[in-house]
Amino acid sequence: MKKKHFLTLAFVVFTALTAFAGGGKSGDIDWFNLIITVGYLGGVFVFLPIVIYTNLNEKVTDIPSDAGLKENVQGLTPEERNQKTAKILQTIENKLTTVKDEDGNEMITITNGSQARFMKKGLDYILIYLKPTDQGLIDNIDNFRTLYQDRTKRIFTGSKWVLGCAIGVGLIFLLTGGIYNFVIIHTLGTVFYFLSSRTPIYGLEKRLKWIGGINSGIVASVFAGLFSSFNTKHYNVYSDGSKERDYESEMADGYFLIILTFVAAMILGFFAAVLGVINFLLNYSTSFILPIKKQEKWYEENFDIKIATDVP
Repeated sequence: MKKKHFLTLAFVVFTALTAFAGGGKSGDIDWFNLIITVGYLGGVFVFLPIVIYTNLNEKVTDIPSDAGLKENVQGLTPEERNQKTAKILQTIENKLTTVKDEDGNEMITITNGSQARFMKKGLDYILIYLKPTDQGLIDNIDNFRTLYQDRTKRIFTGSKWVLGCAIGVGLIFLLTGGIYNFVIIHTLGTVFYFLSSRTPIYGLEKRLKWIGGINSGIVASVFAGLFSSFNTKHYNVYSDGSKERDYESEMADGYFLIILTFVAAMILGFFAAVLGVINFLLNYSTSFILPIKKQEKWYEENFDIKIATDVP
């Protein structure tokens, strides 16, 4: 498709959608522009940094074995550090959910984002500040770390169709010399859609329980229907019972389906960022991490004061 033809079609798509969205009375909300604004501005400039920071810092902190004690716990004996560690581990365990395995045995696990965040913060505090010496506590820490890693592993559960259409829109604008700044923002929006569509295992299990599957398949079904329409054959039937292929009608329908498929793909590609916002709310709303509060302050408020007030 030539550059001018693509830009013309893009303009028609945007104009039609905008007119449809804002075609009511004066003062009505322009829903299309609102969706695009929320997707690109909210998704790219607000939620994308949070998603990236969360993905980079979601793992339990790895501390070298030869690292020294922090200043605020240097006055504690190994026994006191072990006591604080035991209290924190007990608090983490109390927050977890008790479930039964296939054999009917009870076990504790992570089933929501708040549990995952609390466990990470608790284990980080123990590993960074307390460094317990009791082997039983060390084994419990390893068990909790393994549980945390298994339950918070993220899997892409978004639509590959949406991702493919978003990549396609970006490539078309890039190859046709479209607005360069938009290409950058759209690329970030596509990255945001991919990252925001990564669901933790505990969230995936809950979703499977609710809806019985990872994806509803609506987008895939729409495109499958469009592609299957290309195989439709037309015939001219005459009065004597004979018939012949109507290639002209098939060609006209083919052109229409190509344009319809292209327009649908463009719309879906433009909506990737706003779909990313929806996925962010589903997959990160209770598990995202912010670098606002210093670790020491958070630990003091949640553990030193509330849990271990008997330790100086």
